[in-house]
Amino acid sequence: MSLNRSFDLFADGQPVTGYSRAWLTGQDALGLLPMPFTLRLWNLADSDYYLLSSAKKISIRYEGSVLASGKVSDVYRRLVPEGTLTEVVFSPGLALWDAQVSLSVEAGASVSETVRQILEASGTGISLLSWVGEDTVRLRGQAFFGRAAECVDEALSAAGARAFIAGDGLCMVPEDGLPVSMELTEADLLDAPIRVAGNRMVLRTRPVGWPLGKKIRVEWKGETATGLIKERSIDADTMEGNWQAELLVEVSI
Repeated sequence: MSLNRSFDLFADGQPVTGYSRAWLTGQDALGLLPMPFTLRLWNLADSDYYLLSSAKKISIRYEGSVLASGKVSDVYRRLVPEGTLTEVVFSPGLALWDAQVSLSVEAGASVSETVRQILEASGTGISLLSWVGEDTVRLRGQAFFGRAAECVDEALSAAGARAFIAGDGLCMVPEDGLPVSMELTEADLLDAPIRVAGNRMVLRTRPVGWPLGKKIRVEWKGETATGLIKERSIDADTMEGNWQAELLVEVSI
């Protein structure tokens, strides 16, 4: 079976197709720090270069799965032996990190309502997609000032929860974790799971937009393990380099 080494690129929803080769690298992690991705495009058409240069957000999809998306921070191009090379730097969490808020929340608001108010005040269009677990009510009024991402983290600390960005939404992971919602078998993995320091495990798969914060069950040659996806990296070259994703999983003990 031939390997499909192509993905779909969109700039503010508009397709970008005029290039000879693409290479996506980067990683994201559980939390709201703006971790960067880099998209390299060889011999990009001028019209597509101008589209990317003015775009606020880009999205890369592969076989229906979103590999990465986020706010564009830099677009530049240079001459290389193969022609021109355009590099686009973007981050899923950059919009919320850049946004500033100044907000007072009245006493009696729950943590989820507080987070919703911070997101609304950020003006990013990012919304709280779901809430799982305990939703503590704050008996005193609260004041938030500064980066919206840091204010969200401060609010979530009252519930012992962590957050991450998924598309245009914010998802949370409760302190006591989530039930298993995904299963990976030998057919999903490129090679054997690798145990690293402590209770962590690295899984290599084909490029898929595996969601952070999900609890997964992994099966390899009759052995199983469960854990939380804490980090995800992508290294996908449409021509001749790597074509893979790596997951860092915190294994349940």
